[in-house]
Amino acid sequence: MKKIFSILSVIAIALGVASCSSNVDELANEVGYLMLGIETNGTTMTRAGAPAGYDARKLHVEVRDAQNTVVASTDDFANDDELNGAQITLTPGQYTVVAHSANWDGSGSGFDTPYYYGETTVTVKTRTLTTAKVTCTLANVKVTVNFSQEFQESFARAKATIESAVEGVSTQTFNMGSDRGSAYFPVGDLTATLNVWNNNGEMHGHEKVITGVQARDHYIINYTVAAHGYQGGVTVQVDPTTKTYTYTFEVPRKGGTGLAAYTANAWSTFATLTGAVTGKKPDFDATKLKMRWKAADAADWTEVANSNLTIDGDDVSCKITGLTPETDYVYRLVYVTDAEEANSPEISFTTEAQTALYNGSFEEWHYETSKEIAYATDAKETKYWSSSNPGSGKALASLAKMTDKTTDYVHGGTYAAKLASGQALGFLAAASLYTGSFGALDMASQTASLNWGVPFTSRPTALKGYMIYKPGNVDIVNATAKDGTPLPSEAPGEGEPDHCQIYCALLDINAPLAVDNGNLSTFPDWNTDPRVIAYGALTQTTTQNAWTEFTINLAYHDLTKTPKYLLIVCSAGKYGDYFHGSSSSVLYVDDFELIYGDTPTVQN
Repeated sequence: MKKIFSILSVIAIALGVASCSSNVDELANEVGYLMLGIETNGTTMTRAGAPAGYDARKLHVEVRDAQNTVVASTDDFANDDELNGAQITLTPGQYTVVAHSANWDGSGSGFDTPYYYGETTVTVKTRTLTTAKVTCTLANVKVTVNFSQEFQESFARAKATIESAVEGVSTQTFNMGSDRGSAYFPVGDLTATLNVWNNNGEMHGHEKVITGVQARDHYIINYTVAAHGYQGGVTVQVDPTTKTYTYTFEVPRKGGTGLAAYTANAWSTFATLTGAVTGKKPDFDATKLKMRWKAADAADWTEVANSNLTIDGDDVSCKITGLTPETDYVYRLVYVTDAEEANSPEISFTTEAQTALYNGSFEEWHYETSKEIAYATDAKETKYWSSSNPGSGKALASLAKMTDKTTDYVHGGTYAAKLASGQALGFLAAASLYTGSFGALDMASQTASLNWGVPFTSRPTALKGYMIYKPGNVDIVNATAKDGTPLPSEAPGEGEPDHCQIYCALLDINAPLAVDNGNLSTFPDWNTDPRVIAYGALTQTTTQNAWTEFTINLAYHDLTKTPKYLLIVCSAGKYGDYFHGSSSSVLYVDDFELIYGDTPTVQN
């Protein structure tokens, strides 16, 4: 269960103070009011081994103004009548409310020492009561170690040591037979080292490095007994709803060379196989390690020679290519000498499908009969490709087909897609085509909300297609977007040729990405947003008179994550969200295709 505390929010309500001529009323007109409330989820937390005076449920709360000056604070919000449930009188403006466990910053490690943190920003308005909401969540990392009953009966003694990669943080030790609860660490990679002695006095060692650690993660490390005389499989279970990661290691009762193989990172035509040496004899020779793999129904193994393995300490990995999409495979780590042959358990994996792009040839089109709005789909019920047509068509019926099929230029088949920009009520309407659906149009500001992306779980390495761009000269000029964001300096100026853009992204989201060109902060930073798994873009600035082939390589931010949504966006005016560009630019696109290669690009 998640353990959280909340500073609750209700809707900001106007005080409705009637104006009058007194000095008191004039003063009241120049101030606003902020109210904070608090509740806990009722979860009991122990404090054994915590810093002196530490209580995770005791919250330090402070209110900071726009200059980061603390204007109100307390070390015990629950018992502070001046802040808890009271109206705080403030000068109108923006404030940040910060709440965290009091009397400790969570920078160290310890048993049963959770640390909670949260903050939010609110705007206090004149003669208005505003309430703030801050959700305090676990800001450090929880580690639990379990020794199975069979494990405890099989070994004389054992201990697991957890070490943080954060400098200066103390290690914490879990001894078999002694229940100390869970340990907490600041965010940083962790190393779990097991030392175990069997009944013959032989010591067996095992080390696991846990990377990608984030706040609120809970790592449960289970040690049990292998069914055979070598290191057994490693089972990893992940519950994303609670951010719980359960590792189960099987340890042999007898000494010898121990090997493990882990879950493969399998794409459609290649896979990264990983394993580890979990137990060594004194004469262990790492040059005798090999990796063997095969199709699940094949009789013979393919061997990856030692020279083609990457060996980093006890960790072993390799990349295999030439695999068949949607096929089952198995692999194992092997150690062979004249005196010994050891094998890890076999690990199975299935390669990904090479999902094709729906209607990438732009042959299928549907027209909404009420306004004759054009969609690049085969039927109204198909929600895959959308465009600027629904919004522009509502503003001006003549723009309902800014994006439409065309026979003017066709690369293959009967049709291509034509994106022709225009004007709507004096605003630039940059023609677009994207995967997803149109949201809503704000007629007053001529801004629109969009729902970007379609469900997708494969990992292509590139987007290939064909384009012709005929830029008009910039005739609609804006220095800022609707929300005040300055126009990028590289944008073309008035009278200069417009720019177009095509980009593709793979996203780790659970629903379409909601964006609004009236608020550019709703758009991701494609290079840093953790929701972006891969991204690639192409910008064209000059006139093209014939079909030009393009390939947009997708730069992966993370080679291990599987996407949930695919986004492709084409725009005849790159700066259309700033309502800046040419109302006569035209972009033709045809024969889009997702490429599945063996070597993905990695973001620098």
